[in-house]
Amino acid sequence: MQAQTFFANPGPLYTQQVALNQANLCFIHFDNPSGDSLLLRWRKLEASMPQGWDADICDYGTCYINIPNTALMHWVHDTIQPYLKLIVQPGAVEGAAWFWFRVSEEGNTSNFVDVYYNLHTSGVSSTQAPDNQGFAVYPNPSNGTFLVENRTAYTTMAYLSDQTGRLLATQVFEPETAAQILIDPLAPGIYFLRMNGKCQTLIVQK
Repeated sequence: MQAQTFFANPGPLYTQQVALNQANLCFIHFDNPSGDSLLLRWRKLEASMPQGWDADICDYGTCYINIPNTALMHWVHDTIQPYLKLIVQPGAVEGAAWFWFRVSEEGNTSNFVDVYYNLHTSGVSSTQAPDNQGFAVYPNPSNGTFLVENRTAYTTMAYLSDQTGRLLATQVFEPETAAQILIDPLAPGIYFLRMNGKCQTLIVQK
């Protein structure tokens, strides 16, 4: 099968304040610039939400009660734009939620996009670390994988180290973009991310 290239629209990170006592519709679309046929499968990698919240999901093809571990969308042809629609109902419970999905081409798992939903009610902090002078980390603590958002208008370098000061990884982040730290899932412990002249503590819990 010929590999296709597709992109999350408006981007891989969807952040929204959700309203209490109603269903909140949260869309991430996927652009297929080639216009060729494309068959996408999505997988739930991580989901965390307060007790009392309900979350269902629809994709291009089917709607599901709750969120299954994986599902296959319908074929995309020409200019049709596939999507994931997360339907979140917090009821009267204030809090924050985090969802992480991997969307890949069926039969070609190396061609994938990771997308993230970062949701919270009014007056409640979102699941991200506080904006640390130009960047933020999602989620923190995590299970060993972090998404880093560069909130500046310039390209910057990030440096990841462990408690001993040993440098584990460096990575370039483009202006006003979010990307996953390109390193194997980290073992439980404390790590440090230096970026834009500041340092953020990262906590890994299993």
